[in-house]
Amino acid sequence: MSSAGISFGGLASGLDTQAIIRALMAVERRPITQLETKKTTLNKAKSLFGDLDGLLDKLQAAAKALKTTTDFLKMKVASDDEDVLTASAAGSAAPGTHTVRVNRLATAQIHASTGSASPTSTFGSAGEFLLTVGGHEVVVAMSDPSLESIAAAINDEASRQRLNVRAEVVDTGNAGNARYQLVVRATETGSAGAFTITAVVGEQSFTDLMAGLVGNQISAARDSEVVVNGIVVTRSTNSVTGAIAGVTLDLKSVPSPNKDVTITVSTDATETAKKVQEFVDAYNKVVDFFTDQNALDAEGKAKSPLFGDATLRSMRSALRNVVGARVTGTGNEAYQMLAQLGIKADTQGKLTFTQSKLEQALADDEQAVAAVFTDATAGIARRLEDQIDVYTDSVDGLLKTRSDGFDRLVKQTQSRIDRAEDRLERYQKQLETKYANLESLLTRLQGQGSSIPSIGSFGSSRR
Repeated sequence: MSSAGISFGGLASGLDTQAIIRALMAVERRPITQLETKKTTLNKAKSLFGDLDGLLDKLQAAAKALKTTTDFLKMKVASDDEDVLTASAAGSAAPGTHTVRVNRLATAQIHASTGSASPTSTFGSAGEFLLTVGGHEVVVAMSDPSLESIAAAINDEASRQRLNVRAEVVDTGNAGNARYQLVVRATETGSAGAFTITAVVGEQSFTDLMAGLVGNQISAARDSEVVVNGIVVTRSTNSVTGAIAGVTLDLKSVPSPNKDVTITVSTDATETAKKVQEFVDAYNKVVDFFTDQNALDAEGKAKSPLFGDATLRSMRSALRNVVGARVTGTGNEAYQMLAQLGIKADTQGKLTFTQSKLEQALADDEQAVAAVFTDATAGIARRLEDQIDVYTDSVDGLLKTRSDGFDRLVKQTQSRIDRAEDRLERYQKQLETKYANLESLLTRLQGQGSSIPSIGSFGSSRR
């Protein structure tokens, strides 16, 4: 008897039927093992496409960071006296020098009452007044007015009406009757934060307290004033925008004697180069992924289940076409390709970046250099972002389609495995029954064989 390469010539006492069954089952399990290997390969392939999706997301983010001129051209600004003012610049700022004279800093309005011996002592049985902030009027009323209850009433109304004013009781530490003061202050500098207290009603002690508060102005609501390139500019804060396009001036002090401060705006080639390097690094990681999938092991076999994958070949070619394209709308033929900016591709498609060449190009024609990435129709950053969308779109992107395909194949393979396992289980039961019957038959045959000598002896005794 033989089955799938396993043979045995006859049955004998002590036959290891379990070993025979295991051997036969191992042969029958080979197709299931192959299916399980296929399933593992499919899951690994799907996982690799997930890895690629993550790499493409990072590349797309790096491209987006270079998509607009304001993103690409990082500007820097320097003040020749940072004790007077500092400055920052957005990408929309234009290179150049500017003179700024700080005439006045913006200040917030602050009033303080005369000192009182206690924060809780009352000034009559009731009191109220009209608080006006930014043209918005509100009546502030309280019973048993004290420094603390007045401050609480102001803060409650300010919170309810969203007024830029705040009150607090300050412990000055002074001995005697002048230790505590009620302080009312604007939370916004400049004229925009100005407030008034009028129409005070209450007992004499209350009206005297409020008169002292109104009359004791610690700080007036004043706008800042600067002279920028000969033009007088006022703002309600000490942060001045709009006076120099794309530049924010942060005022620190008014020097004495007053003087002009020089502001210099220039391209920050180092920061721009940093973002370009991040783009190059992200792109090269995608290229490395493509290369790794086509690698062979020491025996010359494919190391990846995506070896020779047509989708990867198509993607690699499309991305190379984007980064190698010429952008004709830069206005300068000297700067229309990445290679002219110090970004070159090697034979494997990986990019190398020479920062000094980019900095030289920026110094020569920064707008043309920026347009290579940011041109509205053919800019490389914009085209790359659009191309990656084709791959990574969560609804109908190419990677989503491939991932769904792997899921279907895995499901189909698992279904085949399940059916094969059922057949194998039935086959095992058949074998166990078959060999159990054989063992039973062997036992009976052996029993019959052992009785034959006894029959012969019985016949001889009769003769």
